[in-house]
Amino acid sequence: MKTLQNIRKKIKSVRGNSLAEFAITAAMMATMATVAAPKFAGMGDTAKRNQTIQNLNAIGKIANQFFQDTSNPESNTNSMAEGQGRLPGQESYDEGIGGYTKLTEIWDPMAKVGAITNFKKWTDAEGLKWRSVYGMRHADTETYNYQFSDDEDNTKYGPKEFGQYMAEKGTPIKSPYDQGHYIYVVIPGGQAEIWQDEENSWYFDDECSECGPVLVLADAFNPSKFFMVKSFQ
Repeated sequence: MKTLQNIRKKIKSVRGNSLAEFAITAAMMATMATVAAPKFAGMGDTAKRNQTIQNLNAIGKIANQFFQDTSNPESNTNSMAEGQGRLPGQESYDEGIGGYTKLTEIWDPMAKVGAITNFKKWTDAEGLKWRSVYGMRHADTETYNYQFSDDEDNTKYGPKEFGQYMAEKGTPIKSPYDQGHYIYVVIPGGQAEIWQDEENSWYFDDECSECGPVLVLADAFNPSKFFMVKSFQ
């Protein structure tokens, strides 16, 4: 056991970055991909792109507030406090939502590749691994063949918990695109993905109890362009 701990300490001491630190980079890259859209796009398209980026940021802030509300056991006014922060739909901070267990499966900020780079349309099969932020009852399922679904794996229903923070009662944040819909996955906390510069590879630590979950949000209109990565500690 001591030998294993020493190895882990040695690997962690190598100069590198965790994916929590790379989260901002991933978000920036998504935004840059959006900004780099063809110049001939109409002003209406530009407005939609800007709006969906703003909406993703707004949902990210909601998730952050939810995480804070569930992680502060000392607040006498906070009835949601559970002592360990989690995200909407999570049973606990170290449980995942959706079909991924590592963030690098979705987006590798070093290689700039991952499953999300091929997820370009709401009908793509990759959507089977994603869950609706506000629930499929708000999606036009009769018109569009959405591949994602509600989060029905857990007793803590994600869309309901996101819905507690709606700006107006019963009104979710809606994509500016007719086919758009906000979807998400949660990478479980309790683990770390650390880039080792000297080895030029990722090191995965599955026993990082202080590491929080990672949220990936996207607009299903084109997740490869419109996505955001947010890490929680």
